[in-house]
Amino acid sequence: MNTTPGITKDDSFYGALSHPPSRAAGNAPDLSIYRPPGEPQYGVFNYKAPTEGLLQVGDPHSSETVWSDDFEIAWTKMGNKGPLVLFLHGVPTNRTQWEGVQGQVSRFCETISIDMLGMGESSKPRLYGRKQNTAPNDCWHWENDIDYIEKLMQNEYPGRKFIFIADDWGSGIASHYAAKHNDRLNALIQVDPVSFDGYPVNEIQAIGRASEIPNTAEGDAQFAMLFAAFDQTLVQILKSMVHDPAKYNQYNLRYLTFPYVDVDYERNHAGDGISNVAKSTSMRLKLHNIRVLSDRAAILSPALLLPHHPQYNPNGVQYQQITVPSLIMWGENDNMMPAAQTQRFANVLGTDDVQITYIPRAGHFPATDNPDGVADTIINFVRRVMGRSAMADIYVGNHGIWKGDERRMIEVLRKLHNINDS
Repeated sequence: MNTTPGITKDDSFYGALSHPPSRAAGNAPDLSIYRPPGEPQYGVFNYKAPTEGLLQVGDPHSSETVWSDDFEIAWTKMGNKGPLVLFLHGVPTNRTQWEGVQGQVSRFCETISIDMLGMGESSKPRLYGRKQNTAPNDCWHWENDIDYIEKLMQNEYPGRKFIFIADDWGSGIASHYAAKHNDRLNALIQVDPVSFDGYPVNEIQAIGRASEIPNTAEGDAQFAMLFAAFDQTLVQILKSMVHDPAKYNQYNLRYLTFPYVDVDYERNHAGDGISNVAKSTSMRLKLHNIRVLSDRAAILSPALLLPHHPQYNPNGVQYQQITVPSLIMWGENDNMMPAAQTQRFANVLGTDDVQITYIPRAGHFPATDNPDGVADTIINFVRRVMGRSAMADIYVGNHGIWKGDERRMIEVLRKLHNINDS
C-alpha cells in the first residue's frame, strides 16, 4: 500500500474521507469519477455444435433452410480490466437486457454478455438435433448449453476463471454449468433464477406446448394462425415481468422483440417513407424464430432444476458440486416466481458462502426495474470475493445522496490500494 513518506495510513484514510463538500450537500451521483466503461465491442463466436439444426437462408421470412451444425453465438464486450464477468439473459429476451448493468459493472470488471443459442442475434436452429433423432427437442436441455458457453469462454479468454451472472432462464443454464465446471468459476451470481420445482411458468409453458404442432406445411399454417398475435402476447409477457410496466415502451421493446417480429427500422430501410414502408400489416412475424423458441420452451420441467438423483432425477442439478461463493439476488416484487425461493439455495449449494439480497422496487427482471441497485449489489459482491486490489477501480457507489467530495476521495483511495484507473 503506497503512502506519502512521513504520512501514516491512518493519516491517509482520514484525509480521504475528511474533505469538505465541494458542492452543496445532497448531490446526485457523478459516475464520471470512475474509469470509463469503454465502447461496446460486438462480435460472434463460431460454434461447431455436436448436432445439426435447420437454419434460415436469406430473408428472415424465407422458407428456405439448410441443415447445419455451424452456429454463431453473438456477444457484447465492455471493459478491459479487472475480474472477468459473463452475463447470460433470461427469456424471452436477449443480451440487451443486461446493457445498462453491464455498462456500470464494466468500469470495474472485464465483461462479456452473450445471446444463448436460439435467441437474440445468435443462430436459431429449428428441429435442433432431430435430423435423425425423433426424440422431440432433447438437444435443447439446459445442460447442453454448457458446451458452447465453455468453448466460447475458453476461446475468448483461454484459461481464465470468471464470474457467471445469469437471470431467469439463463440461471438454469448457469446452475448446470457451475455444477459441472465449478473449477472454472470465481463466483456464481443468480438473479431471480428459475429454480427447483417453480418452473415452468404458464406464460412460457403455453409457448412450449405449441412445439407439438407438426413440422409440415399444414402445421406451419396452423402455427401461424395460433401465433398471429404473438407480438402483443410477447409485450404483455415482458411487461408482467417488471414491477413498473412503464420501464418498457415501444422504443426499447424493439431490442427485445426484433427476433420475433419485424420492427420499423428494418422495414423502412429505403428511408423514403414510401418503399417497403412499415405498417401494421407489413411488419410480419418471424415464424421460424418463434418455432425455435417454442422448441426450447417445450423441454422445460421441474426435473431439470430439482436436485440430481441417480434414480429419480438423473438430469437434475448437482447443486452440492457448486462450492464457489454465490449471490442469489431477487426482485422483492417478483409476481412470477416468489422471492422466498432464495432461501432454498442457501441450504442446497455446496458452499456456506451464499449471500441473499432482495432488490427493492423490482419485479422478475430487476436489471430492468432497478439497474442501479443490481449493479451496486454485483460490484460489491465481486469486490468482497475478489478483493479490492483486483478491481479495475475504487467503487464508492452509484446512487443515493453523495457528499460532493467523491472525486477527491477516490484519488486518494486509488493510491492507497495501488489501483491505476487507466
